[in-house]
Amino acid sequence: MRTAIVLLVVLARPASADRGALSLDVGAGGAAESVRAPYTTTPMATTCYTGLALLGARYAIANPFELTLGAFGVIPGTIYQNAASIKLDTGIYPGTLQHQYLRFGATAGARLVLGMNLRFVLGVEAGWSHVLLSGLEHWDDTQPGSAVSYGLQLANVARNYLLLSPLIGLEWATGDHWSLSLLPRLQLLLPVGDGRSHSGSVEWAVVLPLQFSWFWYL
Repeated sequence: MRTAIVLLVVLARPASADRGALSLDVGAGGAAESVRAPYTTTPMATTCYTGLALLGARYAIANPFELTLGAFGVIPGTIYQNAASIKLDTGIYPGTLQHQYLRFGATAGARLVLGMNLRFVLGVEAGWSHVLLSGLEHWDDTQPGSAVSYGLQLANVARNYLLLSPLIGLEWATGDHWSLSLLPRLQLLLPVGDGRSHSGSVEWAVVLPLQFSWFWYL
């Protein structure tokens, strides 16, 4: 894999006629991300799989260099976090934590683009991400074959993160004004604020989006 990437960079010619190009990007794909459980006695996270949509814009300040702005949102879904021991003033409650999960955010970044029709893309993005955990319910499943709600009143949890995201991929620019891209990203999420304990835990997401772009030359 490393050899193929090096050969692609070496053989790719500098992109021509890209300076001054303004691109509108629309994308969607799959995502795997770690979700930190709130209220727990010790840090724990569950890996969940979901979908994600992207919307962004790019401007080529030089043939091989682009500046980017973007926004994204994860498709909301229900998450079950097993073996979660919830700690409240009334005691410790072992079981499974259920909640709705939503995440969205915004980024700015820069990219290196090499190639003509088939382009190698290497970049980095930084920004902000917000997570909302709602409808929390904790289940007592310590007895085999049954799960009973504790009936705990658990408040919704909102978290904010600083986001750092390297990306690498390929763009296929066959038309005069459009292209398709596959741009995998690793998003590192650094928490800001407590977010219901364990504020030092860094979370992550791996995103695999397919992106359609339409561009104009200014």
